[in-house]
Amino acid sequence: MRNHTTARVGQRVVALMTATAMAATGVVMASGSLAGAASSASTCAAPTTATSAQLNATTGITKNSVTVGNISIISGPVPGLFQGAAYGVEAYFNYINSQGGVNGRKLYVKSFDDAFSGTQNQSETAQAVSSLFATVGSFSLFDNYGCNILAQHPAFPDVSNTLDPGTSSLPNVFSAQPLEQGAPQAGYSYLKKKYPKAIKHVANLVSNVETAISQWEGQKAALENLGYSFSYVREVSPVETNFTTDVINMKNAGVQMVLMTDGDWQIFSALDKAMAQQNFHPQVVMSAGPVYSSQFIPAAGGAVNADGIWIIQGQSLYLGEDAKKIPAVVTFNKWIQKVHPGYKPDLFTLFGWANAQLFTQALKKAGKNPTRGSVLTALKGITSFTASGLIAPANPAKKIPPNCVLFAQIKNGKFVRVAPTASGGWDCKSVYYSIDGPLPKVNP
Repeated sequence: MRNHTTARVGQRVVALMTATAMAATGVVMASGSLAGAASSASTCAAPTTATSAQLNATTGITKNSVTVGNISIISGPVPGLFQGAAYGVEAYFNYINSQGGVNGRKLYVKSFDDAFSGTQNQSETAQAVSSLFATVGSFSLFDNYGCNILAQHPAFPDVSNTLDPGTSSLPNVFSAQPLEQGAPQAGYSYLKKKYPKAIKHVANLVSNVETAISQWEGQKAALENLGYSFSYVREVSPVETNFTTDVINMKNAGVQMVLMTDGDWQIFSALDKAMAQQNFHPQVVMSAGPVYSSQFIPAAGGAVNADGIWIIQGQSLYLGEDAKKIPAVVTFNKWIQKVHPGYKPDLFTLFGWANAQLFTQALKKAGKNPTRGSVLTALKGITSFTASGLIAPANPAKKIPPNCVLFAQIKNGKFVRVAPTASGGWDCKSVYYSIDGPLPKVNP
């Protein structure tokens, strides 16, 4: 989220990152694991060449409907982890259906739960390919297992955020916010100027799922390119709730900046509480998204603990704070509540919605008689996409992630836009820096 968001994928999952990966940087690395939580990585084969029959396929389409699949983690060690991904797709499709659908067809999504299993993800991907038109808005830590299926069926559209570089590189995979190994540097450049000493003593908590590790490597490269140094990094388990030892270790390591990016709001609310209890107040606490949750501030102990945290992300303040600036924020929240009353949307809900919008845009462009091939052709022509302002500009066709971000802070227990994007819009001054170097800008 691959946008920096990648690294922030709600990875409340197993933690087993080895000291070897960090030894050269002098990072303090603690160890631990949750046996059986993660499977070994699946290697993705090179994509085959799409046949005429595959490109002309209309599987999942009837005279009155188009049905796609969504494969996300819904059950497992953290129940409901990425439930929002399927809800976001469903809500957007309901919104479109209320307007008559696309060329007379209603849009439907069949939700699959890979249950934190790579083999199940692979099986469900095969089911989707054989019976549905596409997959849309999927989100899983094990999407690398479905990669071989997608490679073998290169005309099957997958419009989702994938954490796996191999899957992302496939010609039939597109994303509303492509997730590359790296990070947009605008926010980190700003913090470097504002807190030049703090960036030399950074702490982070990281998960060990294969796809998450690859994203962390890219994020780390982007920060080190700006002169950031890491004093403390530790893996986290999906069931951890006590971070007192981490806080003590951070204090002992001289940490002055804490990242709250490579986990979810549950982990970071507990960490924030522990920091307050240990009277640990680093110069900077920054998140690229996970703490932007309606549940984070109360869980962290309220404004007294949460105030001052920076949120620098490539998504709007979609929970409602940007409603007056961005009409799509109102539409998003309205339809989430229509479809699932009382549900509190999160980043993955937004991803589901945005990818559903990208798919719908391509489906419309494909005309009255769409095929898998014509939808892929349409997707290859979409070079700028913002989901009507909900997310920073990205280039789905070229798979270039956003370099733009917005700045917000928690003030008096609320999320508030602050300079340099206080009045709205994005800061697009810097590049997205990938593990291979800077990428082309995608500016508004």
